[in-house]
Amino acid sequence: MSSFPAEIRELVLSNYPLILAALGGYFAIFLLISWAAKRRLAQEATDYIVASRDLGWLVVTFTMFASVLSGVGMAGLPGTVYSVGVPFVVSILAGNSVCAMLMWYVGPRIWVLGKKYHFNTPGDLLGEYYQSDTIRIYTVIASILYNITYIVAQLLAGGILLNVLSGDMISSGLGSVIIAIIVVLHVVSAGLRGIAWLDLFNGLFILASLIAYGLMIIGAAGGLAGVMDGLGAIKETFLTIPGIGGAYTPSYIYGIAIGLSVGSVVLSPAMWIRMYSARSKAHFAKISAMMLVLWGLAFVMGTFLIGVYGRSVFSEVESPDFVSSLLAFKVMPIFPAALFLVAVLAAIISTTDTYMHTLTATVVRDLIKVVMLPGMDSSQEMKLNRALIILVAAIGVVLALLNPVLITPLAIFAGAITVQLLTPLLGAITWSRASTEAALIAPAVGMGLTFAWELDILPYPVPTHILPGLATAFFVNVFLFVVISFLTRPQPPEQVEKFHGVIAREL
Repeated sequence: MSSFPAEIRELVLSNYPLILAALGGYFAIFLLISWAAKRRLAQEATDYIVASRDLGWLVVTFTMFASVLSGVGMAGLPGTVYSVGVPFVVSILAGNSVCAMLMWYVGPRIWVLGKKYHFNTPGDLLGEYYQSDTIRIYTVIASILYNITYIVAQLLAGGILLNVLSGDMISSGLGSVIIAIIVVLHVVSAGLRGIAWLDLFNGLFILASLIAYGLMIIGAAGGLAGVMDGLGAIKETFLTIPGIGGAYTPSYIYGIAIGLSVGSVVLSPAMWIRMYSARSKAHFAKISAMMLVLWGLAFVMGTFLIGVYGRSVFSEVESPDFVSSLLAFKVMPIFPAALFLVAVLAAIISTTDTYMHTLTATVVRDLIKVVMLPGMDSSQEMKLNRALIILVAAIGVVLALLNPVLITPLAIFAGAITVQLLTPLLGAITWSRASTEAALIAPAVGMGLTFAWELDILPYPVPTHILPGLATAFFVNVFLFVVISFLTRPQPPEQVEKFHGVIAREL
């Protein structure tokens, strides 16, 4: 992703006062939210990492929604629909339906254990249940791989957006640096509460922008039928399984959903931390239901309509990730189109601050505090979090400038890593037969195979149209976890009682 098309730049330059007003208004609200959250921030780690477990269900819902949607949902996913067709939308919606059910089930259990034993990270829960610092390190590895991947994609996209919104006065590289600095200052000063409050505003802004965009697409096309009719000769292939290129078979659709949806929406460290941060275990039924509604609106009114109508209007584009922005200026007046670009920027900021915060929290708590400096107190932990985020931001900027790639493949790969933590999580909250050996071996094999197959280090033995490598790696993980658990000793009864017993009594 090198630069935005010239026609968008020209439109921005010719309407610069309007663009500047939209951008300035957004950052004024941003600063107000940061200031309000900073006033509430206590100088201790629990408040900084999980907002003292006091976030309301609506705030938790929107911080999850805005964080996951990101530049992936606003640019990458519509671009993928543009490239492969509607079967990709089926993959998204199917995956998110599974995620809602999984969130409803695991959310209260994670919350109960977090509240009881003061857990703040995935490593706290898994390391304690399996009595293993190695398990903690697995969660740190997953956190680094997942969060850095997303941070790089967001900084890259954010830099390009600032370049366009500034009328080419800010280079894309400098734009990435500016986004990183803004995010670092916001996270350091406001903690998770500030991130969540900003995400509530950003989420509402993003949702309203996507709904308005979808309605304007329908209006421009002369109705829903017009959106489809413009596809011409490719209409049938574009709208039906297996889509353009023939890759999206039913099994492949669900395989991609494992990484893109389940790995990101439920198993990513950021979502795990948000489950700890909710005010009540009773929130998760409402959170799950509301997430289904939000995803349905965003992915149908946004992803689906943008991708389909974008293909009707533009037979070719420089990069599929540009489709949502190109089409905005085609179907909307200049100011709403500019607001859409600001909404994309809001999504990018929501994701970047979330994942920088999560990465530093997991590294400091699960690696440095537990393994390297066990005597660290809460105040020192918070200071180290704030110092480390500067390093994370610097690494993210460097990688963003060196590795410009499409957004959606990065998101799928990142989720494929974190989904490997599902087996040890279910063991800790549901299946008392799960053993430490299984939790050590199975996720490691799953992560290793994901790397080997997705990066073509080893030949993939299954035809990709049947199942993507990330899904096969996950199923190998599940198989090994069950088999090894039956071949080895489960957790001691007192450990099972400490986790499963507490869950049974509380729920």
